[in-house]
Amino acid sequence: MHALRGMRRTIVGLALTVLSLALVPQSAEARPGPGEKTTGFRLFARSVGFINTNRVFYGLTTRGEIGTDSSGSGTNGGGYWPRGTQNEYMFNAGFQFAGIIGGSKPANPWAGDTTGAMLFDATGPRKHGAEVTPIYRGQDPNDVAIWPDVAKVPEGDASELLFDPLLRGQVNGSQGDVYWITWDGDPAFISSRPHPLGLLIEHRGLAWNYPAGNDDILYFIITYYNITSLDPAAYAEHRPAMRDILIAQSQKFHALNNARFGITLPTAGYTINELYAAFGADPDVGSAGQNYSSVNLPFALGYAYQSNFARPSNWTFDPAIFSSPFFPGVGLVGVKYLKGPDGPGKIQLFSNTCNGVAGCPADPNNTTRLWRYLSGKLDVNQGDVLCGIPGIPSVTNLCFVNNVNPSDIRFFQSSAPSSLAPGKSASVVVAFVHAAPVAIPGFAPVAATNVRPGNPTFVSSDSIFKYNGVNTIDSISGYLGFTDINADNIAQQGEFRVRPGSLLGKALVAQQVFDGKFLLPFSPQPPEFFLIPGDAQVTVLWKPTVSETTGDPYFAIASNPTVTTPGGVVANNLYDPNYRRFDVEGYRLYRGRIDAPGSLRLLQQFDYNNTTFRDFGGVVVEGGNLAGTPNCAPEIGKGGAANGCRANFTTITPGVASTISFAYDLVGPLVQVNYGGRDLLANGNVIILPGQADSALTREGFPQLANNGVPFIYLDRDVRNGVRYFYSVTAFDVNSIRSAPSQLESAKISKSVVVGAPAGNIVNTATIQQGMFGRTGLLTDATVPTLGADGRFSKKFPPSNSATVSLAAFAPQLLKGSGEVSIRFDSAQVTAVTAASSVGVTDWYTITSAAGASVVSRAYVKSGTAGATFAVTGTFDAVAPDAQLAAQYGGDA
Repeated sequence: MHALRGMRRTIVGLALTVLSLALVPQSAEARPGPGEKTTGFRLFARSVGFINTNRVFYGLTTRGEIGTDSSGSGTNGGGYWPRGTQNEYMFNAGFQFAGIIGGSKPANPWAGDTTGAMLFDATGPRKHGAEVTPIYRGQDPNDVAIWPDVAKVPEGDASELLFDPLLRGQVNGSQGDVYWITWDGDPAFISSRPHPLGLLIEHRGLAWNYPAGNDDILYFIITYYNITSLDPAAYAEHRPAMRDILIAQSQKFHALNNARFGITLPTAGYTINELYAAFGADPDVGSAGQNYSSVNLPFALGYAYQSNFARPSNWTFDPAIFSSPFFPGVGLVGVKYLKGPDGPGKIQLFSNTCNGVAGCPADPNNTTRLWRYLSGKLDVNQGDVLCGIPGIPSVTNLCFVNNVNPSDIRFFQSSAPSSLAPGKSASVVVAFVHAAPVAIPGFAPVAATNVRPGNPTFVSSDSIFKYNGVNTIDSISGYLGFTDINADNIAQQGEFRVRPGSLLGKALVAQQVFDGKFLLPFSPQPPEFFLIPGDAQVTVLWKPTVSETTGDPYFAIASNPTVTTPGGVVANNLYDPNYRRFDVEGYRLYRGRIDAPGSLRLLQQFDYNNTTFRDFGGVVVEGGNLAGTPNCAPEIGKGGAANGCRANFTTITPGVASTISFAYDLVGPLVQVNYGGRDLLANGNVIILPGQADSALTREGFPQLANNGVPFIYLDRDVRNGVRYFYSVTAFDVNSIRSAPSQLESAKISKSVVVGAPAGNIVNTATIQQGMFGRTGLLTDATVPTLGADGRFSKKFPPSNSATVSLAAFAPQLLKGSGEVSIRFDSAQVTAVTAASSVGVTDWYTITSAAGASVVSRAYVKSGTAGATFAVTGTFDAVAPDAQLAAQYGGDA
């Protein structure tokens, strides 16, 4: 608890204040039971869905397609960015698997067969996935109400290691997850393959609107399981909810395929050897027939773009995304490998396939060819087009990059081969990254512009060490420079200097979000609270959220300008010096008639006094007055006092610790500007781009911060006897918009109470005495002394009559016996003298009550010419409830 946070007082002299309480024990009244929980079911579960949590919209299907037409027609594009526009970047994508069945015949009739599973097939007919579960969306309340255990963030098996412990077991690991399960085991889907492979594939998509750059990224975790064993013990290592599904699908796998092929598969299952998992994509960036695709191997990032970076008339180019240092033109989409089945994200083999381009490999038309493609073991005798990039594919990690003319390009990137035993699993994690093109000197795209991929080895071979040589597209995607930090002659992504907000810049954001186990800024934990019914009134009491003492875990990530990687110490692209660890600013009290968060209405908002926001980089707009904004914008060269800055701010730069700041009182509107959200007008003045200024609370419709203190108790008299009400108390924070929304609120957990007068045999009385007490008791003489001719005052001065202390609310149902609260003024210390004949003063007080004793201080400025009146408000613990009485209502001491 923040004791005495800004207690309102006008102090002229020494004051001593005491509250005395005389209470009579009361009879117990039964605590109202909790509200009924609603249940639901999914009446029309669909095989198609979508993820639209942030600025990206991708359609999904339960067959395993990502970025596909969400209407299910299969004729429209499926991936759009920014969401709500016609700006198409993806037609379809998804995973592909190919492997060789282990074992020997006749024990395993499929032994030695090469087969696979195309969840994605660019040509259409060879789609081998089938639905196991529908698509659940974490932003859909109907889905959340029936969210199955298997769809929760993994807890209890190896999959949990991808997530921070704080996320495990939650419905959402992000601001809005999507989840579904596919399998390839149904023999009804065996087009262009001899038979199923025997995999169950779990999909989880995650997305956030923060931190900067992350709002244009989608993450997908694909975990695939070998379900060929009928022995339940083979699945013992998996979490119970998943184990049940694996066992059920293994039984279905054997039953369907034994019947379909007239065979008996081994009950112990079989190992899938030389198994390749690959991500395949058919990006249609802008005009589908005008695309190129290439790869940055150190970043494990395959990407696609339109050859001339055109500006179609029906597209929308948000200036917050496409303004300097970027330019308005069709952007880039990349797919970054964050994790492979063997550990760190690495592309084993990247290649283009083309739709009807001579010399370019065609899309694989069967799973045997798919295996040769993914492994790089091409065979001209089987009609394969050999790789066009010199070298051994398993060494160069490259096969073919189209450098002739733009086309309807596709690409795949495979992981290293592995063997998957019956019952075992492996995971691949990818990120879809969307970015505007970087404006580079001397480049002005026109209709005839044709930016070819060039040699993709430039950014991974000795060329970058000897000549710092890169392709034009590398600069457009964000390349600024390279330093071999650890001097190992191996190009690693952390050794690149990149443009923040570019494709490469956002790819590094994705890497660090993944490395942080998807731990991003947290809303505070819900506070504990309980309700006391009374005669036409309800008393609500709550405790400080545990987040007040633990702080936001994300601070450990945001506060460091550098991070340590296998390649050495590199810049932290998530660095945010403005991020507050202890960011809980206050509490909100809600009330409603039904148990539904959306039906609860705000009754009161309380926020702490004496809290500050320390601004590094000049991101705060003073007073929230955008029209009168000073020209303070250090990130575009307008810093220092001459431009209205409060301090000589420096640009916030990953890898460089920010040291200059200014502390703003958290009261009224706190308006921050996104870095990159300001630009210069022709007259040299700074303009804030539309949508780039954010108010901490008023944008969401909440009251402004008022420094009104947090009483932790509220008496609601606007209720009627005999009526059931639902209440919720939430905690909210205030933090930096560079890393998160400027304010996050805890979940609304509701409790119910029926209002009514207590039983007639309950005796509950209390008296309160309040006043200024001295050594001889209550001080009642308020007359001011006169000054005699001898220079002496006629009497002692009376105590201050301007200091006030009162109970924020009173809950006698929790108290018995008597008690008192006292505030003792201890001393005053002058801390500063200003040029305006004012002094900075810190007063020290001791507060003593049944809740304990604590020493607090208050700092203020006292004018030397305008009197000593000042006001500071706040709250402190006044009384400690009786534990037995409080327990009747769900509380404690």
